[in-house]
Amino acid sequence: MEWWPSIPLPRRFQVARRSRLVGRRHELTEFEHIWSRVEEGDGQVVLVGGEPGAGKTRLAVEVAGALHDHGVPVLIAAAGKDAGVPYQPVVEILDHLFEHSPCCRDEHSPERDTKDCPLLAGMPYDIGQISGQAARHRSLAVTDTSGDIRRDLFDAVAMLLRRLAEERPLAVVLDDLQWATLPTIALLKHVAGASVDSRLLLVATFRTTAPDHSAALSEQLADLHRLDGVHRLDLEGLDTTAIAEFVSEHAGISTAAARLPASILRDRTAGNPFFLREMWTDVQRRGGVAALRDSRSVPVSISESIAVRLAGLQPEVLETVQLAAVLGESFDVTALVRAGVIGHVRSVEAVDSAVSAGLLEARDEPPSCYGFVHSLTRQVMLDRLPAAQLQVLHAHAAQAFDRGPATAPDLYPRLAHHYLCAQPLGYREQAYRYACLAARQAAHSLAYEDAAGWFERAAGLPATGADEVAQSLFGAAQNYVRASEFARARDIYDRLTGMPDPLTRLQAAMGFEETNWRPGSIDFRAAELLSAAIADCDLPEDDVRLVRATGSLARALAFAGQHDRAEPLGEHAVSLARRTGDRTTIMHTLRTGLWHGLRPDAAGRQMERAEELSALGREAGDQESLCEAAHFGALASYLAGRPADLEKYTRQAQAAAASGRQPFMDYTATCMLQNRAYRRGDFEEAQRLADTALRIGEFDSDAMDGPHSVQLFMIRRETGRLEAVRHLVTGSESHTGRWLPGLLALYTEFNLTDGMRRTLHTLLERDVESSVADARFPIELAFMADAAADLVDFEAMNTVRLLLARYSGSNIVAGQFVAAFGSADRYLARIAEATGDQVAADGLFASALSMDRRMGSDVHIAETLARHAVALQRRGDQTGAAQLAEEARTLAGPIKQLRVLHRLEAMPARVTHDGLTRRELDVVRLLAAGLSNREIGSQLFISANTAANHVRSILTKTGTTNRTQAARYATDHHIV
Repeated sequence: MEWWPSIPLPRRFQVARRSRLVGRRHELTEFEHIWSRVEEGDGQVVLVGGEPGAGKTRLAVEVAGALHDHGVPVLIAAAGKDAGVPYQPVVEILDHLFEHSPCCRDEHSPERDTKDCPLLAGMPYDIGQISGQAARHRSLAVTDTSGDIRRDLFDAVAMLLRRLAEERPLAVVLDDLQWATLPTIALLKHVAGASVDSRLLLVATFRTTAPDHSAALSEQLADLHRLDGVHRLDLEGLDTTAIAEFVSEHAGISTAAARLPASILRDRTAGNPFFLREMWTDVQRRGGVAALRDSRSVPVSISESIAVRLAGLQPEVLETVQLAAVLGESFDVTALVRAGVIGHVRSVEAVDSAVSAGLLEARDEPPSCYGFVHSLTRQVMLDRLPAAQLQVLHAHAAQAFDRGPATAPDLYPRLAHHYLCAQPLGYREQAYRYACLAARQAAHSLAYEDAAGWFERAAGLPATGADEVAQSLFGAAQNYVRASEFARARDIYDRLTGMPDPLTRLQAAMGFEETNWRPGSIDFRAAELLSAAIADCDLPEDDVRLVRATGSLARALAFAGQHDRAEPLGEHAVSLARRTGDRTTIMHTLRTGLWHGLRPDAAGRQMERAEELSALGREAGDQESLCEAAHFGALASYLAGRPADLEKYTRQAQAAAASGRQPFMDYTATCMLQNRAYRRGDFEEAQRLADTALRIGEFDSDAMDGPHSVQLFMIRRETGRLEAVRHLVTGSESHTGRWLPGLLALYTEFNLTDGMRRTLHTLLERDVESSVADARFPIELAFMADAAADLVDFEAMNTVRLLLARYSGSNIVAGQFVAAFGSADRYLARIAEATGDQVAADGLFASALSMDRRMGSDVHIAETLARHAVALQRRGDQTGAAQLAEEARTLAGPIKQLRVLHRLEAMPARVTHDGLTRRELDVVRLLAAGLSNREIGSQLFISANTAANHVRSILTKTGTTNRTQAARYATDHHIV
């Protein structure tokens, strides 16, 4: 792409380099090191933060200009405070790129209108839909779409930048990121994540101090640090040496002579480059360096510094600059003339005067677009305007842009902003119309947070009718749900439940319930609201609105703990939905019906429902339905011991979360991956994913702390890291304010029998049956079973055995895959052993081991083997115990499962199975199960010939002559 060097830096950034950069040697050296890594093919991200005026933009421009001078392509843009346009700085970059790239628009080529653009070929999204300049380039039809438009857009931008970086290293600079909307930041994060192995340098600057500091931006940027190659540079004030260089250059004196005034300036400006420049301007106006000796106060705030300049402007120039401030960070002269009252010639003259005063600067050549030299200048201008005058100026700006039905959609956000600010002057109708249009445009662009904000502003307008308020608030709430801002959506729906129209209340009650179940909130309000709304509407039974509301009520009742009412009502809702034949209604009732318990006896029905919902979700492209179906399908598959289905649904959840791009879906998929890592014994990865899930789950941090604590407890229990708190636990802790199952598990691990007995009996004295359907009950059941067996508490074991019997032949797992315990038969075996029924215990241990092997969980296989080995040793079967202990150690050792290894410390020394390797042990187990060589190969992912070779080796080592004798050997030596 020989045309690369012809793409210039935008003029405003060229102008910023005209003055020499003072100081920042450390930061520039850091950039040099970072750039060397980019050239080696490692994508790098540099986040430059600091207070307003700290020189963030100047440093970024210096880096961009230096790279550009060396032939490196640089794409640079700044976010605007009032832009309101989704992905605005990215759109500016794309427009600039395609405006100056003759890749398929050679003016002298006869094929210029027919030749396909090489930059846009094979994209999953038509970038021309957001970039007017890209639209002028001919592109092929989009390909390899994911089915999710927002994901496709993000992938297309990342693909474009990676494609450019293939030719030569590329730099992309986004300035003033604090003004960027959340969708823009999400796009930035996606590009960063997709570019870790490309020659791309991504630089972003942002303010870190009030009032412009954004907590949301800080959280989003913090998440970037999980990637390799992400750097943070926080700019401090210039030191005295750097300021001395500045004074020396501008005053024409030696560096030594400049040190005294530099010291004074450092004290008075704290080294803020913008304050320094403003102070220097004031000092020069008052006589130069000598003025620093004057005891008169020097401007100490940016507002006062700018006010000095404003005071000297002619009234007409000041009014023009004020209007320009209302128009935005940058403005077109034509728009300024249309919005003003002094005509074209005088407006241009006023702009020229403002440029001379250092307030404005041209952004293009020849000048037609202007902007403020510093955004703080504009901010001060707006702050100093009286409210009434500001409203008038916004009205003038709106009228200048408003073309009625012919208004271009990209002007909707700007018009909405101006009319909303001017609405006290009689522009309520226009404000409402354009706010709604801006909201729909934002939603269409997948900028859900922006859409919700516009709808809320529309609903908040005075004298707005009830129907318009409801319509706007529903739009806001729906977009907050899409953005996983459930608390904000819930508040809006709660407000709507007080509206006079019964159908509005019904829709609001359904929306309230929709936001309530996601973080797993247990309360009765959703059920109460839905019950009242359904009764008030008096709809016929076959009305789809009633059917959907009935499904929502069933789920609300489940979360309120009323499972006896919830399940039959959910079944009734599904039946009614099927009768209507409406697919959307069927999907809704299937989704709500999946929440009615995770009991083993319902696993078959859950898998059928999950499969049906998956099929409907794929047909409709509904990622939320696909994610929910995957979640429950995976839980049911794990309960029933179906590893292939479990893996299928895990992949489905990942795909749905990636396409849906909603935090709650991502949380669900991450919990599934976390538990998979735990079961496999990859405890380090399990911990990392648990922390990732907690960070993702910040949409309801209170609700996510509990699951995260359980995940960490399970990991630390297996890896022996609970010992760090042993000295803090006495066994006599108060039960008040504590989660008793967790306390019981801690007592059990530390063998604090008094505390175990006291806490176990407290738990069993509850109405346990009322908790059975709770998603957390499986955790409680596993913890109680271990404690009862360790204590040999017959009364407790009898109670727990009845509860465990429902899980016989199944696995135990808690909702959201927060904790998985493997086969329930292991716990039943322990109770049988403790009560003296050794025959039943051996059968149950064998059943548990078979299930754990089938699920491929090294953690649970090792635990089952270890528990059985301990039981055999207590009976006096040292040989059998040693053989089981050997395999348990073989599994637990590599994954550092210290809980199992410590349990086996008293076991006899290892024995060998006649020198059989671990792979041969796997083969002989399958051989004993009657599998052929081909079937063994399929199970172990080896060829039939390799399986046959293993079988011959087994016969030789064990002294057996055929497969039947080898199978008997496996049984006699407790290999199976």
